[in-house]
Amino acid sequence: MARLRALMHRRLFWAFALVTTAVVALGAQHSVLQPRDPTQLQDEEFARLVKEWTTRPEFSSPLVDHLPKATGGIPSPKDVLGYHIGTPKKLTYYADILKYYRALESKSPRVKVLSIGKTDEGREYVVIVVAGEDAIKNLEQHRGYLNQIADPRTLTEDQVRQIIGKAKPIYHLMGGLHSGETGHSEMLMELAYRLAVESSPLIKQIRDNLIVTITPVADPDGRDRYVDWYYRHLIDIDNEQDRVAGPPYWGKYVFHDNNRDINFSQVTMRALLDWYMQWKAPIIHELHESIPFLYTYSGQAPQNPNYDPILFAELPWFSNFEMAQLTKYGMPGVWTHGFMDGWSPGYLGSMAYNHNALMRMYEVFNNGGATTMKRRIGGGPGGGEGGGGSQTTREWYRPLPPYREVVWSMRNNINYAQTGVLSGLQLAAMFPQTVLENFYLKTRNSIEAGKKEPPHAFVLPAGQRDMTRVAFIINVLRLQGIEVGRSIAEIKLKDASFPPGSFVVKAGQPYWRLAKILLEKQNYPDPALRTYDDSGWTMGLMAHAEVKEVADKGILDVAVEPVTQVKVPGSISGAGPHVAVAHVGSNNVVTLRWRLKDLNSQVVEKSFNAQGREFPPGSLVISVGSAGDRVKKAVEELGLVAAGLPSPPTVPMHEADLPRIAMFSTWGSTQEVGWVRHAFDKFEVPFDLIFKERVRKGNLRADYDVLLIPNQGNNGKFIVYDIPSRGKPIAYTKTDQFKFLGEYGSSEDITGGMGLEGVVEIQKFLDAGGLLMTLGTASYFPPEFGVARSVDASRPSSQFYAPRPIVQAEVLKPEHPIFYGYTAKTISVKYVNGPLLQVQGAGGPFGPPPDSDAPPRPDAPVLLLKYTGGEAGVLSGLMRNPNEIRNRPAIVDVPAGRGRILLYATNPVYRWQNWGEFNLVFNALMNFNDLGTTAARPQTTTAADAK
Repeated sequence: MARLRALMHRRLFWAFALVTTAVVALGAQHSVLQPRDPTQLQDEEFARLVKEWTTRPEFSSPLVDHLPKATGGIPSPKDVLGYHIGTPKKLTYYADILKYYRALESKSPRVKVLSIGKTDEGREYVVIVVAGEDAIKNLEQHRGYLNQIADPRTLTEDQVRQIIGKAKPIYHLMGGLHSGETGHSEMLMELAYRLAVESSPLIKQIRDNLIVTITPVADPDGRDRYVDWYYRHLIDIDNEQDRVAGPPYWGKYVFHDNNRDINFSQVTMRALLDWYMQWKAPIIHELHESIPFLYTYSGQAPQNPNYDPILFAELPWFSNFEMAQLTKYGMPGVWTHGFMDGWSPGYLGSMAYNHNALMRMYEVFNNGGATTMKRRIGGGPGGGEGGGGSQTTREWYRPLPPYREVVWSMRNNINYAQTGVLSGLQLAAMFPQTVLENFYLKTRNSIEAGKKEPPHAFVLPAGQRDMTRVAFIINVLRLQGIEVGRSIAEIKLKDASFPPGSFVVKAGQPYWRLAKILLEKQNYPDPALRTYDDSGWTMGLMAHAEVKEVADKGILDVAVEPVTQVKVPGSISGAGPHVAVAHVGSNNVVTLRWRLKDLNSQVVEKSFNAQGREFPPGSLVISVGSAGDRVKKAVEELGLVAAGLPSPPTVPMHEADLPRIAMFSTWGSTQEVGWVRHAFDKFEVPFDLIFKERVRKGNLRADYDVLLIPNQGNNGKFIVYDIPSRGKPIAYTKTDQFKFLGEYGSSEDITGGMGLEGVVEIQKFLDAGGLLMTLGTASYFPPEFGVARSVDASRPSSQFYAPRPIVQAEVLKPEHPIFYGYTAKTISVKYVNGPLLQVQGAGGPFGPPPDSDAPPRPDAPVLLLKYTGGEAGVLSGLMRNPNEIRNRPAIVDVPAGRGRILLYATNPVYRWQNWGEFNLVFNALMNFNDLGTTAARPQTTTAADAK
């Protein structure tokens, strides 16, 4: 009987859905034929100027070639800004954008501004809401409806049907995430005004059936910096060939990668996620600018199999409708399918499909500003292997191609973007119940998925060697709404057991599929396909933490306590004038050392035992003196384990000297440097950010002990020569007029690079005893410019392809200080396409045999870590022809003069992901002047040592 009732409920649900959809569709059919209300007064100046600024008639549509004049004092953008949107050579600063939305809110009952937090640099972060007056008055009620659909576990299908009948989908638009993509933040102001005041059938339908929310500028800090740069350097460049580079920075730390922040490390990106988790918008539409003329994302292959199949049916539904609408209006160059796939969960808008909603995306042609210019569209690929052809060929996914040559304006950009968005809103407004039903069904399917097929849970066992990295994973999961429990008792299953206090991520929850995406191994579905971004990101492998898949369905019945956030408590046992702090892999050890920089600290080179626990090599022994309370507080806050000692241990030790660190950045590639800056700031490691000017000045050794060159560019020449000179300086300095420039470094001319004179100064730094550390692609520089003459750097063949998978590497010198805190013979590392290194004249194809007992020459390179290679060495993601990296050095320690070079073919600080590798850098810093002495010492522990 129960099964019969359930079947009837389902049939009633779908009958209701079909009837509702039919009614809405019938009522919407006339809206396409009436793009404006003939009775509404129009702004004649707007129509005249927009026609003038649109470079060809077909680059506009009947949806955007007019603008109503509002009554009741509701201001248009021009009323507040003093110019119409799309005015040539006009970009709007963020404060003025906010000023406009506040003015619109003050006069229109259909607009509300929500303040959702602060940016990295302290600007207010907002979301704009535009909807019918009743929806604005009852926003909290509608938010409640969406939250109920987002977690329907306590609802019957009849209750869900009733909620869907009352709820309105939120369709969220996001512009300005990438600061060089300037048009959408302008367009959204005009769109908000149009949605608030226009009385055409189409706009009424959107207001009646949807709640439109807008992130007007997703990176406000970068917006102001870019607008300054545009007015200073770009405004008068109207020739594509004469364009200069953009500003060195957009946001505080990361550039384009604010759309790759999979763990939401950046303040601004996290604020938007926090908003989303409260509002549960069924659609997020990311607006970007690059390729001609408008690309609308369809979710092409490869598609992540964890996402619901409904998602990959919805995506082409919207994109094909928009392509049909704009093509119907005669607008050329609208296409889909051939540009971006559905594999990675790491884009900012992925917060939608990661949470059972729909992420949409545009790319619209732009000029990097508001200057009209002639553009030639190249014959490059249509955008990825799924596309084929060139950008101007006619294809099934591009029925009306763009022109090979075009004069393009900001107004063209705005016309395309706004017409496309209005078409997407039209489709959603025609089928609001379908949008909500799909949102519900994807959630229900996620809840049911892990109950039926394994794995049924993931377990992060308690008692792992370093629980701070476990806490990192748990807290990122909780940030995204994934439910985590802590086991009350020992977990006993058929084939496994886990201690009390283990963390359990169970199936049967709304975001189970997201948990799988983040925690399981990525098995790339088709090696023949390329992918748009990372191919592997498994959190346990990246953090070097144990995460176990559980196929035993009994795990679903294990009693757990819900976890909100995990804070690992540190502890000190015993007392004494010395405190030993165990280095078992926590990145917080480096934080402790700098917090206690005024206290004498030593690093133990061999294990010893105290207070019933082992203190392995790399552990700190701190002379506490009168600072006992401060040491105790720091240890506890950082989740470390320590013991008081009556006297220092009788094992070899060396001073934990604190280096003076310079981090070198080119002006043309600051993003990867920004990720390292972010990590150093978060772990409280002080450094000076230096550029070509400081290197050229010379005498680096007088000020610095360590020169760190993070991953940047793609070869040594880029490090040395940077941005090519155009014959005149390009300044990045703060002035009274351009107050947002000159942040995070300043230069009167960012072109030219350090040059060969800079290379000479780095060699002098090494000769004087300095430590040079190069990460990722920066490790091309020392071999290519003779700074590391005993090492060669080459590139893989054209058959090799590795879109940043996770691979296995073998530790060759476990006693070397960079491996303090590591115990495994092999570790997982992120492969980031650094150089293939080879040590010259050292036996074996790529270096000395790792099993050699011969003591190394004092000036001989030491291979510390090598890639294992082969198919088995690819732990997550895709690598074609992995044998090309077999036994290749991943890290090499090279004596140079009185100093040393650490060449990392890896990038151990990558996008706030590979926490387990951070210590490969932090350890080098804490032991910077002992790398060559401790590496050769035998690391056996005797019984006497252990006492």
